[in-house]
Amino acid sequence: HVAIKVTEELLYDSAFNLENYITDQFGKALANAEEDAFLNGDGSGKPTGLFHATKGGQIGLTLSATKIASDDVISLIYKLKRPYRQNASFIMNDQTLSEIRKLKDNNGAYLWQPSYQAGEPDRLCGYTIHTSAYAPTFEAGKPVMAFGDFSYYNIGDRGTRSLQQLRELFAGNGMIGYVAKERVDGVLVLPVAVQIMKAGGTAAKP
Repeated sequence: HVAIKVTEELLYDSAFNLENYITDQFGKALANAEEDAFLNGDGSGKPTGLFHATKGGQIGLTLSATKIASDDVISLIYKLKRPYRQNASFIMNDQTLSEIRKLKDNNGAYLWQPSYQAGEPDRLCGYTIHTSAYAPTFEAGKPVMAFGDFSYYNIGDRGTRSLQQLRELFAGNGMIGYVAKERVDGVLVLPVAVQIMKAGGTAAKP
């Protein structure tokens, strides 16, 4: 669930469409929370993420350190079995993409292929790239990116969104709280359909 606070002034301001504002803000917040959970969720009261260490995608390639090379990307692609490569794509964060964009093949051509047509995605070795702020950061011992057919990630919608108004909780400071809840679940039903590249080295202790 997610929560926001608004002032009573906004609530009673007839020139301000509070309903649309709340709907818009909750829509964004819930979408962000779901995206994070679908990638990183631990399965305890939330979805099991694609990058989960044991129930997410398979570790197809572990780098020797925190440096990625062109051959590593190609190796990851071919770690994915042929039936799943037809509809496969990449998921990574922007930091990782910035490293990927510098990679060249043996002929000096960039592996990353920018989109020159509206509505067409950027590609890596011919496969679509999706970026997410919630994909893991490129760090020692952590997942770097996922490559696979993500249609095998099963998302279950457990019910409609609910909205609750909390007037008393913030009454002392002129605020009104709203809490939105939505029940969803998710799990990768076929781990072999998604291959994970993992950085080498030892992850820093929290």
